[in-house]
Amino acid sequence: MILAESTFRGTTAAELAARTWWGSFRAAVDQRAIFPRSGTIRLHLSHLELTGWDHGRDVSVHPAELASVSNDFTDLYGRFLGGGSKTLGAPLVLELRSGTVLYLLVNHRWFTERTDNAQWSGRLTQWLAGARGCTA
Repeated sequence: MILAESTFRGTTAAELAARTWWGSFRAAVDQRAIFPRSGTIRLHLSHLELTGWDHGRDVSVHPAELASVSNDFTDLYGRFLGGGSKTLGAPLVLELRSGTVLYLLVNHRWFTERTDNAQWSGRLTQWLAGARGCTA
């Protein structure tokens, strides 16, 4: 059962940290420069699915693998890159227990830099709390 579905652009914290000055400059015009992964994000009862994440392969994240969910600017992706707004372009940040950190732009509209990240952050936080409540 799919609870929610949308498109995404994504990257990892490691990829953001390795970007060049030129990549940051290009990203000010088009986020694809630093968010090279794209596909569909689907929230299921049992897991979060990112289609096409790893060289065309889908990735599944189960609640036990997810350490935190946030919708904030970070040192790696600040307000300038997110369109200058305090909240509208903030990335959806998923920290996995493995140490990997995923940055997502859900339903990103390039011209306005708006996303559905705030809605997805709330949705994933609820999902995570519900999943942890069922296993406690």
